[in-house]
Amino acid sequence: MTPAVFQHGRGDLALFLHVLGATTLFGAVVVLVTLAIAARRSADPQPTARVLFRVWLFAVLPAFILLRVAAEWILSLEKKDIPGLDNKGWVGVGFLVTDVGFLVLLALGVSAFFASRRDGHGRATTITAVLGSIYLAALVAAWFAMSAKPGM
Repeated sequence: MTPAVFQHGRGDLALFLHVLGATTLFGAVVVLVTLAIAARRSADPQPTARVLFRVWLFAVLPAFILLRVAAEWILSLEKKDIPGLDNKGWVGVGFLVTDVGFLVLLALGVSAFFASRRDGHGRATTITAVLGSIYLAALVAAWFAMSAKPGM
């Protein structure tokens, strides 16, 4: 059983923003992957592909920034109450997914940009769908680690 270390009023906003960012990031990446797959399978991929970069720029990127900033805020609030918190397995998984995930998200943004510029034709749309799917799997792993807190 996980001990309750959360004190009311101390980190409510930080936790809310972190969960909001994580949920929005997951949903935005699902939308991005769905649009990329739809553009690849469509006879006329232009309208769908043109939205790809906008989804990345206005949904994925802000959600990632919110998720990461709120995670650092929570860690700074809870570090003094839980010694060694930054070395816990579930926190490490979250940082791994966001640190490496930042590079994946940059590559995803570049591929979404080229897919939208080429109107859905070419490899950029496929790369967007594949990278987005890989990042979704990583987000699911982080989601499990954050909610189940294995090793605590």
